[in-house]
Amino acid sequence: MEVKIVVLKIVSRCNLNCSYCYMYNLGDKTYKNQPKVMSKETIENIYNRIIEHCEEHNIKNFGIILHGGEPLLAGQKYIEDFVNIGNRMARGKVHFRYNLQTNGILLNEDIVNSLEKLRVHIGVSLDGPKEVNDKYRFYHNSKGSYDDVIKGIKVLLNNKSYKERTGLLSVMNIDSDPIETYDHIKSMEVKGGDFLFPYGTYDNPPLGKTESTENTYYADWLINIFDTWYNEDETTRPSIRLFGDITTSILGNDIMADYLGNKNNEVLVIETDGTMEAVDGLKSCGNGFTKTGANVSSSSINQALDTPLAKLYHYSHKHLCKKCRSCPINETCGGGDLANRYSSKSGFDNPSIYCSDLEKLISHIQNRIIDRLPKQLVEEAEIEKLTPEKIQQIRNQNIVKDNTIDTDELLSHFYKKA
Repeated sequence: MEVKIVVLKIVSRCNLNCSYCYMYNLGDKTYKNQPKVMSKETIENIYNRIIEHCEEHNIKNFGIILHGGEPLLAGQKYIEDFVNIGNRMARGKVHFRYNLQTNGILLNEDIVNSLEKLRVHIGVSLDGPKEVNDKYRFYHNSKGSYDDVIKGIKVLLNNKSYKERTGLLSVMNIDSDPIETYDHIKSMEVKGGDFLFPYGTYDNPPLGKTESTENTYYADWLINIFDTWYNEDETTRPSIRLFGDITTSILGNDIMADYLGNKNNEVLVIETDGTMEAVDGLKSCGNGFTKTGANVSSSSINQALDTPLAKLYHYSHKHLCKKCRSCPINETCGGGDLANRYSSKSGFDNPSIYCSDLEKLISHIQNRIIDRLPKQLVEEAEIEKLTPEKIQQIRNQNIVKDNTIDTDELLSHFYKKA
């Protein structure tokens, strides 16, 4: 096992209080025990561990994502020192690629120019128009954040360098108009972005999944956007990672993502106190769920990866429940995001709570791709369109045919955590 990206929680507090936030509002309270800002000693320990890991695994390029909380709360000089320390320590050993994920509120011209000189890529969180964004993304006093975020985005896009490579992250709101949301994000004139499923588990389901997991509200919302996006000029439309990943997988390529794919997840999270954990979205599974005791002050990255949860996350698209292992689209779906499979009754031995949505979305995209292929090629290759009903039929047939498919022990190990 190896990692090629670390998410560094350089700040453990946030100036927003987004209601769907897995860090602060889905049951995990461990942030209260963390230092508010990562210390210089912890920073140096982290870089030593990363460099050690890269040398052991012959990794020449390594991704570092500055995260939080809100990382810009650390201040401009802190981030400048952070990046400079890393580049100095890694010189001649490994090349670091830096990214920073921000809510955009604290972006100003000085900070943007500084980050550009440091070659730090920036992603900004924005869910859509004002009424959509402010429904869930607000300050601790309940005031909406939209106006301040837009100010920050405008400053960012005034920098020519960032105009070509800024991305927006948007958590889906199925109560909103999908085309209005897409058009608004397009109007920002950014390079691209992504639509994220809200984090939720079977114990704490997201909006729309409380009564039933069989509905397809999220797929329907996304399909509206996909059809519009797919019909636009490829050279001018924004890149949407979710659509790009699904399309890439359908065309036979491997992809790595938490929520899709068939490749290993090579990501590790490091908290402000130096503790190393599996991906932070797993905090939605319960208070302290991700804590294993591994810290950069005393453990190597290899040792941090040698825990059941880290192993399960790393191989999450291979450790699947029986239903997923029998499914004809599991090479693309990958069982969905690991956190969305969790229940206190059966651990991770479940399909994603978004299973019905993924079936409908993936089959829809596959069929749109088939529609663009030459008719003769489709007939000669005997390419068959899929529907959710067909997927379910094939899956049920596969389960009946192979009664030797047993429960994956690693999946059910974690019900004790509840």
